[in-house]
Amino acid sequence: MPSDPVCPGPSRGSDGERGSVLMLMPALILVVLILGAIAIDSSRVLTRRIELTDLAASAADDAATAGLDVDHFRATGEYVIDPDRAALVVRTSLAASGVLDDLARPPVVTIVDPTTVSVELTESVEHLFTPDIGRGGATVVTAAATATAIQR
Repeated sequence: MPSDPVCPGPSRGSDGERGSVLMLMPALILVVLILGAIAIDSSRVLTRRIELTDLAASAADDAATAGLDVDHFRATGEYVIDPDRAALVVRTSLAASGVLDDLARPPVVTIVDPTTVSVELTESVEHLFTPDIGRGGATVVTAAATATAIQR
């Protein structure tokens, strides 16, 4: 009986054995699931890094404006950031955002010069899927921002 050209029968190799892709499907599905898990966890880390950068920028802006040393300003007319007041403003800003308790360590507030403040935030982002496949349980994310007050 001649073979049908539209629907040919199973192909055979030169030695007469038949091959099957069906045996490779479980491995392929496992690889796709692992890559998907890595992609989801990586996107969570990147998203949190962006969010922390925005929070650090906001806190630095608040510290640069509300961290004014009022006594020094009244005495000299010069705008100078008070380090203690700036640190308090940063903590208050982060507490209002609801992230102060999520940080891996307290925010680092640095007075770069009399009118510039820098804020650094560090948080540990837990992985959803990849701890089960050996990548570890969390990634430490650090974000920093600097703000300068301009007196006009």
